[in-house]
Amino acid sequence: LDFGFLRNRINGSIDFYVRESKDLLNAIPQAAGTNFSAYVLANVGTLRNSGVEFTLNTQPVATEKVSLDVNFNYTYNKNEITNLTVIPDDPTYPGIPTGGTQSNGNTQLHYVGYPRNTFYLYQQVYDTNGKPLEGVFVDRNGDGNITTDDKYLNHSAVGQHMFGLSSNLAVNKWSGGFVARAIVGNYLYNNVFADRSTRTAITGAYTLGNGISNYFNTGFTQGTSISAMSDLWVENASFIRMDNIFVGYNFGSLTKYISSVRAIASVQNAFIITKYKGLDPEANNGIDNNIYPRPRIFTLGLNFDF
Repeated sequence: LDFGFLRNRINGSIDFYVRESKDLLNAIPQAAGTNFSAYVLANVGTLRNSGVEFTLNTQPVATEKVSLDVNFNYTYNKNEITNLTVIPDDPTYPGIPTGGTQSNGNTQLHYVGYPRNTFYLYQQVYDTNGKPLEGVFVDRNGDGNITTDDKYLNHSAVGQHMFGLSSNLAVNKWSGGFVARAIVGNYLYNNVFADRSTRTAITGAYTLGNGISNYFNTGFTQGTSISAMSDLWVENASFIRMDNIFVGYNFGSLTKYISSVRAIASVQNAFIITKYKGLDPEANNGIDNNIYPRPRIFTLGLNFDF
């Protein structure tokens, strides 16, 4: 649906979509004696993305000396794995472990009926003061033991809500604008916290190590493979990021040889608003393995037209 009002000074579109991705590769088990390997790579996977996209472009002010453009877009996307095996809806298929970390195991699972990169971890137990208990998890199946059967599917690394906002303002010879965006509903496994939030990460066996202040929130003695598989380390990574801010001034014609001179100042990655405690909430596939942070770049420039 496309629309426009007031001589198209307000215009936009609304799109509804469903996209089916088929023939995705997956290593599926084979019956004994039927092949050289217990698994074979086959085009059996299917994935569905469905949602709505909304775009709005406006020009609130349009005069000879002043103009203002404001643009907004929003996307809601539902991601769902619909098949992973030769036999559809196979209830015995355990899914595909993924989301590997640098020092710990897989923290995610591709599973039918859930979004891709859904976290598959133990449910952390806390004391009366809300502090996590080291190595203590919820016995979800009630068998009296903590095993892989007690892991559960919870949040996904895929955000469902995406926003964009941009604006351009021109007043006489001045101009300026910004580009901002936001993602809501995405989660991250903070592998830095999972690795370094222990006393042994600080004291070490022989020398002092490079610990982190999150140790004071956990009080954990030492990191283990099972403690790293806790949903304690999964954080809400929703954010608002100011990608670019710029301002410019057009000096006009300075000499008969230069028809125009324009000065520009800009900032890339100006700021970010998020509750995520790591370096950057935009980590690949939902795993924060101590990624290199995005730099903040300041730029000054002059454009000459001859």
